[in-house]
Amino acid sequence: MPVLPRGQGWGEEHMNLHQEFEAAHADHTEILEFLNIWEGALGLAAGDDSDTRCAGLRQLQAMEGKIVEIWEHCRKEEDDSGSPLFRFAEPADCERMKEEHFRLYRANYEFRKEMEFTTSSFTEDLVLQGQRLLAALREHIAFEEELLGRFEHDKRFVEACAYA
Repeated sequence: MPVLPRGQGWGEEHMNLHQEFEAAHADHTEILEFLNIWEGALGLAAGDDSDTRCAGLRQLQAMEGKIVEIWEHCRKEEDDSGSPLFRFAEPADCERMKEEHFRLYRANYEFRKEMEFTTSSFTEDLVLQGQRLLAALREHIAFEEELLGRFEHDKRFVEACAYA
């Protein structure tokens, strides 16, 4: 049986793992809540009159920093060797997450570039691009949540972490 690092018992490692899972869920919840706000701004940008579209564009522009944070979240998941998603995922699931992160990064970048040049008289392309990005983000988060749920309820992963 592997030996735990000095001063670290199974209960402490289990608690750390539990906290990591909770933090991952909380990050996903926060992102999903923001996606609803983003979706509302896209709805305004798709409005029938110029004033409404302009208000939507202003809201989207004000959200750019938060939109960038979504990509940073993905990068952090990949760069953190202790991330529960990448620590326990099968190689095929890791590859899928990396591919999706790359596609989401590209879509995020393209959306922000499109936003730079969109005017209130022509918002259709930006709105469609944003809606596709939101759908892809929601689908990706659902996949990651499925993986987290699988790991949390599989005793092998908890025990493996306790002795890592």
